[in-house]
Amino acid sequence: MKTISSYFCMTLAMLLTFSCNQVPEKSPYQTGTIEIEDAKSKRIDAFHQAYLDGNFDSQIDLFTEDAVIHINADDVSAQDMISGFGAGSEFYENIQYKDWTTATMHLDDGKVYTNLWYIWSATSKATGVTLNNPVHTWMRWEGDKIAEAAFIFNPTEYIANMTK
Repeated sequence: MKTISSYFCMTLAMLLTFSCNQVPEKSPYQTGTIEIEDAKSKRIDAFHQAYLDGNFDSQIDLFTEDAVIHINADDVSAQDMISGFGAGSEFYENIQYKDWTTATMHLDDGKVYTNLWYIWSATSKATGVTLNNPVHTWMRWEGDKIAEAAFIFNPTEYIANMTK
């Protein structure tokens, strides 16, 4: 009886060990992994914190020389994006991000993207209106530099509240 009991316990232990170490199979619709708090996500968080701190120009080295930045339907250079977004403090104060989430996707084909979702919030100096505008940003990496990025948001209220 002791031999059967020992055999049963050893078999159960082996089954539990092997079943715990198995990685679930990916579905045909799944690719890559997502990380948070990784080096690239932290660099993007620092990039956006520099914007919030009014020190956005310090971040130009994060981009390749020929990086393309899509701002809704317009394509601009990284320098033009930094200058344009930085100029927003002329029209708005108390600029902040609410519900800020950053994650980096490593796709199976080798592409790497960092994504951000946040609510851009600020008060218009001209009208006193406080805006809360949802924004989605993605950045495609080539090595340790950003080669392409997009900022997707509705600019209607932003533009309307720039002047009285």
